[in-house]
Amino acid sequence: MLVDYHIHPLGHQDRAMTAKNLKGFMEEAVKKGIAEIGFADHNRYYQQFDFELIRQVAEDFSELKVRAGIEMDYTPGEELEIKDFLEQFELDYVIGSIHYLDGWMFDHPDYKAEYQNWDLAELYQTYFNYIKQAAQSGLFDFLGHLDLIKIFNFKPEGNILEIVAPVLEVIAENDLAIEINTNGLNKPVGEFYPSKKILERAYQLEIPVTLSSDAHIAQRVGENLTEVRDLLRGIGYREVATFKSRERKMVEL
Repeated sequence: MLVDYHIHPLGHQDRAMTAKNLKGFMEEAVKKGIAEIGFADHNRYYQQFDFELIRQVAEDFSELKVRAGIEMDYTPGEELEIKDFLEQFELDYVIGSIHYLDGWMFDHPDYKAEYQNWDLAELYQTYFNYIKQAAQSGLFDFLGHLDLIKIFNFKPEGNILEIVAPVLEVIAENDLAIEINTNGLNKPVGEFYPSKKILERAYQLEIPVTLSSDAHIAQRVGENLTEVRDLLRGIGYREVATFKSRERKMVEL
């Protein structure tokens, strides 16, 4: 079964959350045979959230399960503030993501030059330490684009698993899921988040996975998810995580 749990109807605040907008995403999901979708805009746009409108529009799509979530930026030391923020909403799930390292928005092309000021091994260690703390926080249902730090194809030498494997063990210990996010194919790195090598280790640790396109426009809903399904089945995965009311349910992939 194909699901897409990382969809941004607000994009980067370049459109409103209207019924027409939401309908376009749902229509695309039905056309591509997606069984469940989840809308999860960035927390910084929370004033434009309209979860009731999502539910209303979903009533016209009986063949599609529609969920409502948030993609929440994680910052170490702000766990209580994040918890208080999330409690004001009735959510099906929360994605924990890292987009900032000490204020640096590392995945934005305008700030790509900052990579030159880092030793890449140290940078990856810093980034995945953030991921580890997010996994330990108990705030999230799954972690978004786990190795986003590779977005501009800056990678340290050596085996990345030496950095990532201990963090995967923490994710497993905290019974947290991760997503396979296809949007990396649209970025300079040109590959899914996370890499196959990381997914193989995640499978060995029995870490649950869900599927995501990170679509910011309706046409990208479900993008390359059939390829992801094939990849996961090749690794050994047979189930995918779905979410409702902050509860995870595994279904056949």
